[in-house]
Amino acid sequence: MACMSGKRPSEAALALQFNVAQLLKQATGARRGYDIAVEAPELDQQLLLMGPLHGQIACLRIGAGILVTGELETVVRLECVRCLSEFDLPIRVEIEEEFRPTIDIVTGLKVEQEPDQDQATLIDEQHILDLAEVIRQAVWLEIPASPICQPDCKGLCPQCGQNRNQVECSCQSNTVDARWVALLATRGASGT
Repeated sequence: MACMSGKRPSEAALALQFNVAQLLKQATGARRGYDIAVEAPELDQQLLLMGPLHGQIACLRIGAGILVTGELETVVRLECVRCLSEFDLPIRVEIEEEFRPTIDIVTGLKVEQEPDQDQATLIDEQHILDLAEVIRQAVWLEIPASPICQPDCKGLCPQCGQNRNQVECSCQSNTVDARWVALLATRGASGT
């Protein structure tokens, strides 16, 4: 999409934009394929990509616009919910999204849009299809809700806060939460 703030888009952002004017002029079923190789594009301030975004996409001319499909891979920097250490997680995303033109390629007239049309899937007035927002959303959907650095992460010590993956602390781990003392006392009295 065209830059709205007057600021020039980065090289990485430009690599996710495709001029689809010629494809829009072709008959339904016409296809174009693209290789994507972008060095860690900034898709979101809270989303830190540590590796290149790479893969292939296919653009298929359909009646209402262009269907984009493909698979992309990258590496995302996350924080472990157990030990709070940063780690890198490889991510693979699948894209399947229909993009609609805002301007009719033949008449040059504005195309009427559905009221609930996602703005990220509109082809702009210069016939530029921008994948950045669709990819950003797809990457977020692939990130686990509770990311952990490794399946056997030991987490932080609840007493001293030491990362138990790095150093075993000498804190007593058999301390009982005060809220459970009464239950344990009745359990001990019953002999079980």
